[in-house]
Amino acid sequence: MTDVLFTVRACVLEDALVIDSFEQQAVIEGRNYRGFSQLLRDAPLVGGELPAILNSTDQYVLIIDHHGDAQGFAHVDIHREVATIRRIYITTNARNLGAGSMLLHAAREEAKRRGCKQIDAIALPGDRLTKNLYERANMKARLLIASSEL
Repeated sequence: MTDVLFTVRACVLEDALVIDSFEQQAVIEGRNYRGFSQLLRDAPLVGGELPAILNSTDQYVLIIDHHGDAQGFAHVDIHREVATIRRIYITTNARNLGAGSMLLHAAREEAKRRGCKQIDAIALPGDRLTKNLYERANMKARLLIASSEL
């Protein structure tokens, strides 16, 4: 008999503190990547918006657990028939164990269930871990946005 290492579930309001903790860690890890401040403007932290997100039909948050202990989350936004993974975070002790792939798979399945025809995902330049996760899931980069202050 094999032990199931991770399970994915829908986020609930009681997850607010753990989501906040994960987001603060993601900020620490991501703040040195180019484009990070723009990402925070375009895809704000879930933070205090969690109640509204949980009641929304065009957003969802999934949690990945290890024996009931949250190990990461994905925040997905839906516009028309396109789901966009705005943020995905896996704790350092759950990385390279399949948690990210399992969470990404669940995000895709939920997007299909909600009628989406496409899924996009955001990764910052230099964030090789996230880009590798997406590439392992057969997601291909299709757009690079170059920007300059005016």
